[in-house]
Amino acid sequence: MRSLLQSDSWLRAHIDEPWGYFDAPALVEASSHGDAEMMRVLVEAGADVNARSGWEPGGSGVLDGEHVELWVKEWRADGTPVMTELFNDFRLRGLTVDAHAAANLGDLATLRRLIDERPDCVNERGRDGASPLHMARTPAIVDLLVDNDADVDMRDIDHGATPAQWAIDEPAVCERMIERGAMPDIYIACALGDIAIADQVLADHPDALRSRSNHGPHMHGRPPGGHMYIYRMGVGMRPLPFASTRGHGEFVEELLERASPAEQLIHAAWTGNRDRAQSLADAQPGLSASLSADESRAIADAAWNDNCTGVGLMLEVGFPVDARGDDSGTPLDRAAVRGYADIVEVLLPHKPSLGVTNDFGGTPLGGAIWGAGNFRDPKGDYARTVDLLAAVEPTLNRLGDDGRTHLDRAVASGRDDVAQALQRHGGLGSSELPGYPLG
Repeated sequence: MRSLLQSDSWLRAHIDEPWGYFDAPALVEASSHGDAEMMRVLVEAGADVNARSGWEPGGSGVLDGEHVELWVKEWRADGTPVMTELFNDFRLRGLTVDAHAAANLGDLATLRRLIDERPDCVNERGRDGASPLHMARTPAIVDLLVDNDADVDMRDIDHGATPAQWAIDEPAVCERMIERGAMPDIYIACALGDIAIADQVLADHPDALRSRSNHGPHMHGRPPGGHMYIYRMGVGMRPLPFASTRGHGEFVEELLERASPAEQLIHAAWTGNRDRAQSLADAQPGLSASLSADESRAIADAAWNDNCTGVGLMLEVGFPVDARGDDSGTPLDRAAVRGYADIVEVLLPHKPSLGVTNDFGGTPLGGAIWGAGNFRDPKGDYARTVDLLAAVEPTLNRLGDDGRTHLDRAVASGRDDVAQALQRHGGLGSSELPGYPLG
């Protein structure tokens, strides 16, 4: 990068162009990866330290990201931050610390000064249309903002989430927000392991345990960027399995007493508790067959979340192999799009449909090829996934509506490994098919 910037005056002149994700300039893109060395190179070449992304709900600057370690070396006993050399260097270059950044850095002194200068900054919208309270790094920051009339239940624009929901991975911060009057939900109760909060939520929303991270009473409408919970815990995560990820064993057992048999079964299978799952299925022989579409979709959600053990147990106790999840995808489709070959291997002996399509018209094999070129899950083994699916695909060389075969699409995506997997099973390009027009 240093060599490129030194040799190309045009690139230096356009260094702040919005070429990154969410219309981010290069410096903001580098900060989102926590890459201090790259940030120094960019700034030395003239990048604006106060550049922001052009994301419509609310742009981000370098101080708004998750990589606080770029800027804060440590916190003193009184909670004040000790800043890094990078921060001090950028400040000398004119870096501005606004209320959102001060809250994110846990910088009480700066935030207090900003509030004194302009009290209405406490509810100003910034990154993703969030308020400074959404960015609060410590309980003390929460107290300062709420004491100065910050709205504890303001929802950001992009993810439609409250500050407490943003803080679900920071128990001390989340708990302080609840103490200061924020509205709890079932996931907050599960994150904190607080049965009193859970009972409060269930009194208002009896079906809250049937929620998913992207569906339920914790949401208001359908936010354009998807609710913040899908980024914190994954798509399709249900409250009880989420509580188990936090290690609240006693809380989980108490909450299971309040759950329906279906949710108990989903939890047992999702968390890999074979004995409990089988016991529940044996006690109610028709339980799996009676699952609603919203309940049976847990197997598709488990596949999407790379929960191979959960998928296998759900199959053992009778979950439908072709249950539909997001985008009307079956478990096979969900695993294929992400390249989760181990899950595909578990599903195939149960004879899932190979021709069923998702909302975009893709079959499981088509989804795997698309995923290899577009979704590109770093945990996915797309070549092996395609190899498994191509071996059983009865219409391997069919032409799609676009006049292309599976092999054509794999080649076009630049995935030679996927193309080779198709060819091992007789995959052909459209030009190789009988009757292909010549000339």
